[in-house]
Amino acid sequence: MLYDFLCLEIRRLACEEVCTRNSLLFLVQTSLQARHQISRHRKSYNVRIRIENRDFVSFVEISSNREEIFTIQVKNTREGSETSWRFQRVVPVSYEGDTLVSLWRRKDEVIQEILDFLMEFFRIKEISFRFKPSIDIRSAVLIVEHCISKNQKIANVEWEYWKTDKIARRCLEASKSASNMIIGISSSSTIHFDKFHLFRMDRIEIKYAKWITVEQIVALRNCKRIDLGNVLFDESSLNKILLEWIENPGELQEAQIFFPVGIKLEDAIKGLKISRVEINRSKQKYWLNGNNGIEFSITEYLSHVVIKRET
Repeated sequence: MLYDFLCLEIRRLACEEVCTRNSLLFLVQTSLQARHQISRHRKSYNVRIRIENRDFVSFVEISSNREEIFTIQVKNTREGSETSWRFQRVVPVSYEGDTLVSLWRRKDEVIQEILDFLMEFFRIKEISFRFKPSIDIRSAVLIVEHCISKNQKIANVEWEYWKTDKIARRCLEASKSASNMIIGISSSSTIHFDKFHLFRMDRIEIKYAKWITVEQIVALRNCKRIDLGNVLFDESSLNKILLEWIENPGELQEAQIFFPVGIKLEDAIKGLKISRVEINRSKQKYWLNGNNGIEFSITEYLSHVVIKRET
């Protein structure tokens, strides 16, 4: 009778959309049947998952649209436990306020197991990641790849650190289905990645784009908005990018590019079809037309170039 009451209560809670109450986290541990009941009657929610992975303390933090937060902290030191929870295995746990402290012997696949557990009953719509330099980048890539293998939608990914060309390629490959991506890595060497044409992002930002090539920028044409910082191209390179985008803009709506050493816009648009010009003392704006009827405007101000699709 008690179990039947709990199941009825679970369905009622689901209808009232109290998905992030910590009580649900405890209820799903009562039995597999309880877990299935919760999963069956739950809606999907936009939630944010934040992951920190350090030498001594790691945790997975989940917050909903209501900004209620629950944290699962990972430790591999045996400090005693109050009870145990079943992830893919039975794990000793203790409680510290709204934080569940889980004690693992090894930390190899802990994050993946915790994510699987959260996915099962939160029915997550999408996941966002921000990986700081403190995290082992190889672990970070594995986490994103794991979510993709579960057909999870990736909303936002922010990379702040990678060591090698090989790891960089894996990071980019794992992120290609994301809606938004920020790359904050400063690298002067070219990253040999030839799949930018598969990116269909709402926005991609590369803060330090010294490493990017003309061909890679052109291939980003299926991203709606592009923001590139510290690009070291000359006028002929920008001319080539403009020519390619005007003839085949893909999904591109706007691109912002910062040239730290400056750029002469009048040289960058040589040979292109110009329909209008607007120039004042600090700002230049040109309207460029392609043979397909596509029109772009291009503006330069203090070494910032803004390219915007007008038709």
